[in-house]
Amino acid sequence: MAYKFRLESVLNYRRNLEEVAQQKLAREQVLLEEYRSALARFEADLARLVGELEQRKKKPVAAPLYSLYMQAIDRREQDIAQQQQVIAAQIKAVEQARRELVERVKDRKVMEKARERDQGKYLREVLQQEQKASDEQMVLRFNRHGGRLAR
Repeated sequence: MAYKFRLESVLNYRRNLEEVAQQKLAREQVLLEEYRSALARFEADLARLVGELEQRKKKPVAAPLYSLYMQAIDRREQDIAQQQQVIAAQIKAVEQARRELVERVKDRKVMEKARERDQGKYLREVLQQEQKASDEQMVLRFNRHGGRLAR
């Protein structure tokens, strides 16, 4: 008879939960990287706008054009501040996903340890049964040959 772990379905379920948690963590990390690259784009755009304004200020600048540059710079600064808040929130989401994954890994390892213990117990029982059967065969041979061991 082959070994069958009684809680195999629970172990498989916990493996599936761990895999889902890994996928969630990966998605959260991808989002974080996207947010960081968007922040870098905003910062580069802000630097470009400031540079252009500085170049234009070397010559006389019309008031409406100066006003447009200032509005664009203010908007980029707002975008940067907002993106930094989004990144901070996403970092928390990544940490939460990481904690959840750690918890799922622990749950799976607990079940695997239980399976190992159960399998060890099963193997010891099989070994005892085999030893018992071997002992019974020796007793039968000993009795069949008048009390002396047969070769």
